[in-house]
Amino acid sequence: MIKDIDSNKVYLSDQLEKKYPDTFRRLTALFKEEDVEWAIIPHTNDIWARDFMPLQIGDNDFLLYRYEPDYLLDSPKRRATITDASFVCKSMGIRYRVTDVKLDGGNATLCGEYIVMTDKVFTENNKDKNDEEFMRLLETELRHKIIIIPWHCINSEDEDADVFGHSDGFFHWCGGNKVLMSNHRDVDPKEASEMHKIMESYGFEITEMLFDVHHPKPLWNWAYINYLQVGNLIVMPAFGIEEDKQALRYIKALNPNCKIRQIKLRDIAAKGGALHCITWNIKC
Repeated sequence: MIKDIDSNKVYLSDQLEKKYPDTFRRLTALFKEEDVEWAIIPHTNDIWARDFMPLQIGDNDFLLYRYEPDYLLDSPKRRATITDASFVCKSMGIRYRVTDVKLDGGNATLCGEYIVMTDKVFTENNKDKNDEEFMRLLETELRHKIIIIPWHCINSEDEDADVFGHSDGFFHWCGGNKVLMSNHRDVDPKEASEMHKIMESYGFEITEMLFDVHHPKPLWNWAYINYLQVGNLIVMPAFGIEEDKQALRYIKALNPNCKIRQIKLRDIAAKGGALHCITWNIKC
């Protein structure tokens, strides 16, 4: 996959301005200030561009997968929010190859030579979690080695349940062997330890984004990991809470050569996503 530091253009869903005009204005104004090229993705049905747009595996290699997330299939109203990415890409003149694998783009996080995915990819494709043949298929289609991390969703009806299973909610690669991890330990210490151990076994040095504050805000503080990097610019969420400054220090420490900007993002994070989720950055 194309590294964030090599990307030079950001796309936003055409639904973002309609549904979240203030955030759209703040974000596009920031892009203008930082001289970041950006454009609109037409014909979308929701704001989560990362999830339905193809993966840019190489300079001229875009992989379009089956975007049929289970959390959007349980009602006609939710089904209507699924974007037809093939139609979108054709309207944008993007040439792509197709895989029959079901996937969300938010569950394909580049870390060095690997792509990190939660084991939800097995569940969504009706495979056993140790299916070696399916793993070979994934690695062939994505043209990368795959690291699988655990994902548990015992009760999808629980309002706090992680029904998405997106790896970009847990890890962000910071170059070399350095990886920043979310504060998932605050929610599920056992799963966080499993994830940490797995990533270390592949040679990565993991820094967990843990916060020392008097009044933690779990509704927001999970979302710092879901930042956008385009070239040497990092745009990270801010929520007006104690954790903002500590999160900034973590990201600065692991990305010393990047410029970092913060942007208010409560409205988006409250819906279960953040800046990485609402953007699609590529190398043109």
